[in-house]
Amino acid sequence: MNFVKFRLSVVCFVFLAFFTNGVSILAQQNFNDYKTLASVGTIPADFTQMTYAKIKDDLKKERTSLKGKNEKIFLEGIHYSIDEMLHSGRVIYGDEITLYLNSVAQKLLKDDATLQKELRFYTLKSNVSNAFSTDQGIVFVTTGLISQLTNEAQLAYVLAHEISHYTEKHVVETFDWKTKTDRRDRTIEKLSQYSKEKEFDADKIGLKMFHAAGYSKDEILPTFDVLMFSYLPFDEVAIAKTYFNSANMYVPENMFSTEKYPIKAMENEDDSKSSHPNIQKRKEAVTKEIASFNNWGKTVYFLGEEKFKYIRKIARFESIRNDVIDANYADAIYSIFLLEREYPNSIYLQRMKAKSWLGIAQLKELNKLNSTLQKTSDYEGEIAELHFFLRKLDKIGMITLALRQIEDIKRLQPEDKEIQLIWERMVKTTTITEKFDLKLFSSLKYDEAKVEFEKIKADTTQKVEQTTENLSKYEKIKKKKNQNDPVNFDHEKFYLYGITDLIKSDEFLATYNKFKKEKEDLAAQKEAEDLLSRAEKKKLDKKESENQIRCDAQDLIFVEPIVYRYKQGQIDRIKSEQLGEDFVEIIEKTSKDLDMNVTTISSSTMKKLGTPGFNERAVLLSYLQQITNEEDIDVFPVDYSLLSDIQTNYGTSKVMFSILEHSYQPQFSAVLFSSILFFPVALAVLPLEILMGNETDLNVIIMDIDKGGIAGGKFYHYKEPLGKLSIGAHLFDILTQVKSKPL
Repeated sequence: MNFVKFRLSVVCFVFLAFFTNGVSILAQQNFNDYKTLASVGTIPADFTQMTYAKIKDDLKKERTSLKGKNEKIFLEGIHYSIDEMLHSGRVIYGDEITLYLNSVAQKLLKDDATLQKELRFYTLKSNVSNAFSTDQGIVFVTTGLISQLTNEAQLAYVLAHEISHYTEKHVVETFDWKTKTDRRDRTIEKLSQYSKEKEFDADKIGLKMFHAAGYSKDEILPTFDVLMFSYLPFDEVAIAKTYFNSANMYVPENMFSTEKYPIKAMENEDDSKSSHPNIQKRKEAVTKEIASFNNWGKTVYFLGEEKFKYIRKIARFESIRNDVIDANYADAIYSIFLLEREYPNSIYLQRMKAKSWLGIAQLKELNKLNSTLQKTSDYEGEIAELHFFLRKLDKIGMITLALRQIEDIKRLQPEDKEIQLIWERMVKTTTITEKFDLKLFSSLKYDEAKVEFEKIKADTTQKVEQTTENLSKYEKIKKKKNQNDPVNFDHEKFYLYGITDLIKSDEFLATYNKFKKEKEDLAAQKEAEDLLSRAEKKKLDKKESENQIRCDAQDLIFVEPIVYRYKQGQIDRIKSEQLGEDFVEIIEKTSKDLDMNVTTISSSTMKKLGTPGFNERAVLLSYLQQITNEEDIDVFPVDYSLLSDIQTNYGTSKVMFSILEHSYQPQFSAVLFSSILFFPVALAVLPLEILMGNETDLNVIIMDIDKGGIAGGKFYHYKEPLGKLSIGAHLFDILTQVKSKPL
């Protein structure tokens, strides 16, 4: 289909959604029924003011020490980079973690009211452990970093370090240095990567702030240990070799590695190609600075140990969601294992575990799972045991184990609709898996088959030979394939004894046979289409093309259109943003002309929509990100219940995404130059040549919340000047099709 040309990767690079809808800051989280973090309260101006307006304001204020063209380049680059992040859905405000960050920052800035007003702190949903500040006074802290920290004092030191980068204007200085040394090949996103000298400066100045607040010096050096090992999971616990066992499944211990995988990070690693000095150098420099201060405080928790651990726990629960969105299913399962020890009855953890096992099974069915697992050479720490185990399982084994895990979760939560739907999708996965056949599986459990096998082993081999000597060749082959025959017991194929209950279950068999029939019907349809004549195939292709975005949808959610306007091969960011505003206006006008109810959730409408719209956009973009990360599988939405709420709120399951790209580069042909000799002809040819310089690509996809995944999409390419009339005409055609019933 043509809609595969839609650049999902571009959409998700810009948006990268990882957020969900509301949670009250007044009520503490119930981790047994966890609700993922979302923005709360009044939407800050950082999220509502258009980027070009921010640049215009800063140019008037002469806010930086840069002059002329350099100042404009810097402001444009830094504002658009940061605003892309602010509108990506990864950043949240007013939530419990952000409020906590602000409280710690207030302790550090208690003697500087002006700086308190200048700085804004936001939470960034990412498993990468990081914190960074911007020239605008925004400090981002990732949930990944918070999940790794040991106490409040360590967080305070990280914040003090980032605040120092801001107060010392390291972003501006770094940009100025790069322009003077003609190192313009680096992108604006790298401006937060300061020189080693500036890292030492931030450590030193941050230490002064940390000391003045009254925090304990004993937590400074351990903070560097956190940073050094933060690429590992948030805890180091050996996963039990019985973790995947249940009443119906037994996994032999020899399926696991006998090795222990050492941690490889070193304090004195080579930092010659890094923007940061290594940990050893930073520790040595900070140790000298610590000695220069007297009267150190002893406080580790100004806000209380219980409060810190609560906030860290939220960050750890968020890490699972991030991994599911990114298709890092093995990492999600390890984090679930860590958190299950304290919350064994958490419905949230059970749902996420079911989603993770479904994702693992789907990737294994496509032979793509190993690309998401650690390479053998990269094994490190306790999580390596899990990656080793998942790599070792063959396809039928993996699919069966995933089915068993999800079945057991379903039995624990028999009334949960979400888990039921995941289970059905898992059963469907078994029917499309090559060589997965219910006839392969034994009606005996593993321990029962093993006992029978041991009995036979204890007997003479002569007796076994006597039982088979009168059988035909074909009967012998069938006997060898019969998993119910104890003679054929194989501990390496433990999974063949793991679904004895399911192969007798009416519910399972009915669901399995339903999906198997669907598969057979699709195969028959494909076979029939292959037999069509060329003319018939052409007619069928035309019908499919015309139906690509026909949804019979009167109501539609239109998520912020992405617009790129190119000038001399480079994106003109300001004109692109302004054209995006026009796009939204045209959508709203065109939908009214067609008597459609279209809600546009975009940057330009965010002030009107407020925090509810901000959170809804993030939920939709999270699902798009999931689909993009694994386009080949039928991913189950990480925020199923929140998507259902959006569908209910707007009365539609149809969501449209789009990307518009326009460039203008006239190429005057030999015809034009020859026509110059004939003036009247030139007058006719010239406008034509100018028009031919316009190149516009418009991609549209329709996502269906209810059915899941991409319902359809279309790609347009046309050569005409880009303006409101042109965009309006094409949007009218698109929305007319969306409103129409399939042919």
